[in-house]
Amino acid sequence: MLARFFALKRSDRLRAFGWLVLGSGVVAAAIFYWIKVRTAEPVLDDSTALGYQRSLQHQIGVMMGQFGVMLAEWQEALTSPTGEALMIVVGSALIAACFFRVAWLADHDGRD
Repeated sequence: MLARFFALKRSDRLRAFGWLVLGSGVVAAAIFYWIKVRTAEPVLDDSTALGYQRSLQHQIGVMMGQFGVMLAEWQEALTSPTGEALMIVVGSALIAACFFRVAWLADHDGRD
């Protein structure tokens, strides 16, 4: 199996590593999400906090304006289990894209 892998061109090996990184990132994000959701504490929402979130958003809006409210919502979304899993997938996709780009450049240089 390894002999067949090393017999490939350099660009094909880079593409294989890219797919490996991308697949590993998706699997890691799924496992991370599954673990986080199973061990998550109850979410603080209006039904349990009696208007706490609404009051908090109002205060943020008073202090920082509408942009501050938007940034607070983004921060909340990105720190949720879904947001963190999404960041893992995006990070692995960026690393895989680097492998794919280098493979494309290796093929392009080989044609000249």
